[in-house]
Amino acid sequence: MRESRSYDPELYRKVKESVTMQQAVEYCGLRVIKDKCLCPFHKDQHPSMKIYPDGKGYYCFACGSGGDQVKFVARYLGVNNYDAAKELAQAFGIPIEEPVTYREKREAEKKKRYRREKDEFTRYARKWLMVYRSLLCEAVRTQDRHFWEGLGNLSYVDYLLECLEQCPEQVYADKKAVSEIGKVERRVTDWYS
Repeated sequence: MRESRSYDPELYRKVKESVTMQQAVEYCGLRVIKDKCLCPFHKDQHPSMKIYPDGKGYYCFACGSGGDQVKFVARYLGVNNYDAAKELAQAFGIPIEEPVTYREKREAEKKKRYRREKDEFTRYARKWLMVYRSLLCEAVRTQDRHFWEGLGNLSYVDYLLECLEQCPEQVYADKKAVSEIGKVERRVTDWYS
């Protein structure tokens, strides 16, 4: 039987909100000067790793390595992201609320599955809306046979994209919006027929 692993579903968020990128880098023993440091992921002679303020992450302009606090510590220590998040939480006194009972574990799994499905839907919807938007813009610009469709639907597509950016949970929960995005996918696939 596979061992069930307990975890705090909010751990990543808590760590990212509580630990700055500079604190994570300094926790690993590196020195940050003027938002730059030597990159530990390649033989760096001159500081080429940019440490962005407000927890926005890091990026090495020499080797292309980048990410957030958790990813940096995971890669530096050679552990997975969850263990790196736990390491930072323990180092900076962030409480870890690992579920204990079967019900808590089941609820945590349910939340994780919901977030994963919502994120997949958001990527799917954004992709089809952006493709449809570009087709509509092209139709308006060239004034082809889809000109009136472009004029009529462009602002609605922009509205859906804005909703998707600002409140993806509400769009995902709205059956009518999900249906509309399904129609957009079908419209894009039928565009040239």
